[in-house]
Amino acid sequence: MRLRDNAAGMTMLAPTKIRKAGLGLALGLFVTVPYFLIEHYLLFTPAPVPLTWIDRTIPFFPLAIWWYVSLYLLLPLPLLLVRDSVDLRQMAFGFGWIVLASQVVFVFWPTAIATQISSSQVTDPLLRIVLAADTNGNAIPSLHASLAVYCALCCTRLVKNWKFRFALWGWVVLILASTLLTKRHAFVDICAGAALGWGAFVALFRERREESLECEALQATLRAREDMSSGFEGEVARLATQDWRKRALDFALFLAFGVCGVWLTVTGWTNSQSFLLAAGVPVTALALNAFVLLMHDGMHSSLFPNRRWNRMGSVLLGASFLMSYSAYRVMHTRHHRFLGDARDPDDYQNYLPRPRALLWSLHFTRLTVGPVLYLALIPVLALKYGTGEDRRHILAEYLFLLTAYSVLWRLVPGHLLLVAWLAPLLIVAIFTAIRGFTQHGITDASDPYIASRTILPNPLVGFFLLHENYHLEHHLFPEVPSYHLPRLHRLIWLRLPRVVSGRSYLGFLARFLRATPRLDETPIGLESPAEKST
Repeated sequence: MRLRDNAAGMTMLAPTKIRKAGLGLALGLFVTVPYFLIEHYLLFTPAPVPLTWIDRTIPFFPLAIWWYVSLYLLLPLPLLLVRDSVDLRQMAFGFGWIVLASQVVFVFWPTAIATQISSSQVTDPLLRIVLAADTNGNAIPSLHASLAVYCALCCTRLVKNWKFRFALWGWVVLILASTLLTKRHAFVDICAGAALGWGAFVALFRERREESLECEALQATLRAREDMSSGFEGEVARLATQDWRKRALDFALFLAFGVCGVWLTVTGWTNSQSFLLAAGVPVTALALNAFVLLMHDGMHSSLFPNRRWNRMGSVLLGASFLMSYSAYRVMHTRHHRFLGDARDPDDYQNYLPRPRALLWSLHFTRLTVGPVLYLALIPVLALKYGTGEDRRHILAEYLFLLTAYSVLWRLVPGHLLLVAWLAPLLIVAIFTAIRGFTQHGITDASDPYIASRTILPNPLVGFFLLHENYHLEHHLFPEVPSYHLPRLHRLIWLRLPRVVSGRSYLGFLARFLRATPRLDETPIGLESPAEKST
């Protein structure tokens, strides 16, 4: 490694030629070996790629095969141009991610292009070699298109000379055109591949706006935290200590719920026993809802003491409900840091402060389709705000989800997945919408004491919510694991000068509906535990 200064004036490690060469060889093998193995040893019958009028209109031009194979000269170009190890790591990751994501699709969802030319039309020797080595499979997404676009974007980022860029993109256009002119690809898979390459580049290299992590709202929360722990610092520190036995009990109990629920659901469905089905779906939903809440502990590093185990466990938990742990963590950390600030992603007043009718409509949107929208929006926003490492983790986790769900879909009949997994997830979505809205809806985000709502429901409800109902306590002391929140609540509740609280989630919703005709934004459930205690 050699030291060099980048454009920002920071001293970076310049990668050596040997490292670049080794990385180029590894990536080259990673592309070619699995590619040919997959297309020659199919696990599933390929689906035909539909041909469009564009494919039928474009003529066969065999000499375009020379443009086609010139891709292999473009692929190492970013390695030759890159000058610091940070860019090299990010670019190599993106390249490998595109290849691996494509290979997962090739294995589990294979596609093939119908033969569009006869053997008598193949006169060019190079085209004969390509046709002998390569089949019409591994079509969608086109690796030719995805890697050409991705590598060109990487080169464009590294070289600012407009003449170089113009020549480079002219070359890319010829490569993409050659895939159609030689009838090696169809327009549909070229579009899919180009979108994949562009998407990977944007996800990894989108400019991250610098911002101050400090804000008055955070300072107010820290002051409130200090006031509430004053004289009880030792007890609060002990509550932040993790207890592996309690965590093991959480996992054992809710995994058992999940297994029991799935068994009841599958048995009820296969034997047409509706009472078993009616019991199995909600039991599974309770388990999945607990997995959501356990991953929430993981976002605060309180699932497991070990950082690696905490992340691995959280990723697996997130896979049970279609969510990337790292994407959720980026946004959730932002919510905690900027609660009461204009940058809080969970405060709808930051999006539509006026008129109040539109803000109120967002409340109802959150209660109805909010969780579904979050599944789509969280990764987009997390990639916007995340660091380079965050972005790599997010892409890696969604690739893991793609692989896991592909295996699951291929091995388990679709109707069983629908009733045993997706139906319970709909119930979880309802739970999440109500719980999330109750925690911060119709509060005063500018005041750390009444920016979050604590609900004091039936103890059984609190148990199944993993005590997440103590949400004000959680925001003041996010490092405290969920199983210690009841003790934290008892420790600080009577010291709180003001809170927003309630006895039940349905009770809160009823009060919200009563406030709706007036669009009344007065915090619901405002009270003073400290005054009551005196």
